[in-house]
Amino acid sequence: MIRLYTFNISHFAEKARWAMDRSGVAYDERVLVPGPHMRTIKRLGQGATSVPVLVDGERVIQGSSAIIDHIEERWLAGDGKLTPAEPELAARVRELERWLDAVLGEAARRFFYHHALQHRRFVAPLFTGRGPWWAKPFFGIAFPVVGERIRRMYEINAETAAADAERLLAAYRRLDEMLAQGPYLVGGRFTRADLTLAALSAPLWRPPEHPTRWPDMALYPEELRHWTDELAKFRVREHALRIYHDYRRRA
Repeated sequence: MIRLYTFNISHFAEKARWAMDRSGVAYDERVLVPGPHMRTIKRLGQGATSVPVLVDGERVIQGSSAIIDHIEERWLAGDGKLTPAEPELAARVRELERWLDAVLGEAARRFFYHHALQHRRFVAPLFTGRGPWWAKPFFGIAFPVVGERIRRMYEINAETAAADAERLLAAYRRLDEMLAQGPYLVGGRFTRADLTLAALSAPLWRPPEHPTRWPDMALYPEELRHWTDELAKFRVREHALRIYHDYRRRA
């Protein structure tokens, strides 16, 4: 059985999960709990302890972009591929994907966690959702320790969160200009760039097709609600929700 190791809350995991679902290949998703997950990932022989990780026979692939590459190589063909066949378009898509990973992936993660980790009742269910039976009692005890480790791992503090907020605003301005040119980011069709944009921005827009059940926006911390309102002015929200509706229904 092909296995995909994820976190419930991880937008990078959703990126890989979406690509797997698109392939139509049966797989077993193992939703891990942050903290205890490290033992599982290390057992797979990976130096880093991040998810997602895909195990396909003897092959172990870590990271959402590498997983999409593997899925395309193994199971997708023709129009089903997420990377354009044209070299110039493929290069543009990959460059945009790397940029989205850095800004909507890493910067948004730091900003989100900075505010979310201050609200245990809000964030703990996101860490434990769809996980093992012991996840909730574990977080009932270990949440302060796990939260502090996450802050250290990603260098999360008020200063980095403020810088990331500015990076997100600049990114949304750039994306708004790009989306004004057409319904897709590159080449006039759905690509891994659109998938990446939608998956990595999902925690803000909470698309109904997403497998994670996000809290009602009224329950989000005030600072996150404020930034959601600010970013909702751009085309990214409409684009992400449309891409989910049109291409993610199987979730």
